[in-house]
Amino acid sequence: MPSKPESRLWYQLRDATKHRVLWTRIESWAAPGIPDLHGLVDGKTFWLELKVHKLKLLKSIKFRPHQISWQTQYSSHGGIVWNLVSHPPSRTLNLFSGPQVMGLAGLSLDDVPLCPLWSSGTPYDWTGLINHLLSSSAEDE
Repeated sequence: MPSKPESRLWYQLRDATKHRVLWTRIESWAAPGIPDLHGLVDGKTFWLELKVHKLKLLKSIKFRPHQISWQTQYSSHGGIVWNLVSHPPSRTLNLFSGPQVMGLAGLSLDDVPLCPLWSSGTPYDWTGLINHLLSSSAEDE
């Protein structure tokens, strides 16, 4: 099993969904800011950034400026991008839309609590995750 937490999350996701999703993993050095994964299911495409946080409370996630910029611009042009955040201490997965990236990065100007659009504890509901990715438009969230 890989040692990096995001790599472990990737392998869990890949192994649990490979029967339904065609994943393309993008190496971060290839194009700064582009999310980790591109997914294709039933003709629908989306981008997915993987993040792992270990703090007790989700106050902010570390994003590079290029990632914030890319997600903000891509979402504003109608593209679908998501952030899948794993919290190993509580064994939960939380899904946030691209337009929520400023809040996730702790850069939001409002004090509205950051709420995931989908969440699962263990065992992870991978089918529910994929169904949510397909049935929801990140821009509508």
